[in-house]
Formats: sequence, structure tokens, C-alpha cells
Amino acid sequence: MAVYIPQARRRRRLLSVAAAALVVGAVLGALAGRLTAPTPEQRVAAVQEQARQVTSQLRVLSLHSEAGAASLGSGDGGAALALQRADTDLGHALDQATWIPPRRGAALRDRLHALERAAGPAARTASFATDTDALAADIDTAFGLTDR
Repeated sequence: MAVYIPQARRRRRLLSVAAAALVVGAVLGALAGRLTAPTPEQRVAAVQEQARQVTSQLRVLSLHSEAGAASLGSGDGGAALALQRADTDLGHALDQATWIPPRRGAALRDRLHALERAAGPAARTASFATDTDALAADIDTAFGLTDR
């Protein structure tokens, strides 16, 4: 014998089950998102690691300049390429470093661009090495890497 369930009751049951499933899915999704999201400390550490890589590139360039190496490669293009990569990496790090004021970030990038313009024969001079080291130290300070 078949039991007749009115269509209105079936519709109410279907809507109740759908609403309950939506609420359970939203709660589980929010919980999973909160548990897997990086903490602010992890995000800051990731940005600081990017900045550390930039300063490492600059310090290597400085060491090569002090040693009188031929601009890190054939011709004068090696230093320019290293500085372009450092500029790109610094730009990405500054975009994510919300604690660094835009004006300070722009000043750091301007100094890096000045080094890029001077990367030709000047890359083998002591003043170029000194300027590169000073910029690396200032980047470390801006990103909070000096107290480690």
C-alpha cells in the first residue's frame, strides 16, 4: 500500500534538507579555510625570505665588483641582468610587504634603478660595491631582517 505525501510537504522537506546541507557545507568550508590559511607570521616570514634573496643577490654582485670580476659574466650584461632580477624580486616583495610605506619602497627601488643604470663599467668600481652593500643593508632594515 502506498502512502500519499502531499506535494507541499515534499517541497518543504526538500527545501529544509537543501538549507541544512547549505549551512553544513558553509560551516565546514569556513572551518577548513581557517585551518589551512597561512598565519600572518607565516606570510611575513615568506615576504622577508623574498627580501633576503634580493639582498643576497646584491651582496654577491658587490663581492664580484670588489674582486674586479668582469661584471658577473661575459661583457657588462651579467651585472645588469642580476640587478634586473633583483628589481623584479624586490617589486614582488614590496607589493606584499604592507608594513613598508610606499614612499620608502619607491626610494629603495629608485636606488636599485640607479645601480642598474650604473651597471656597465662602473660595476667594477669600489663605489659601486659600496652602494650595492648599502642598498642591501637598507633593504634588510626595511623588511625587519637586521635583528636576526
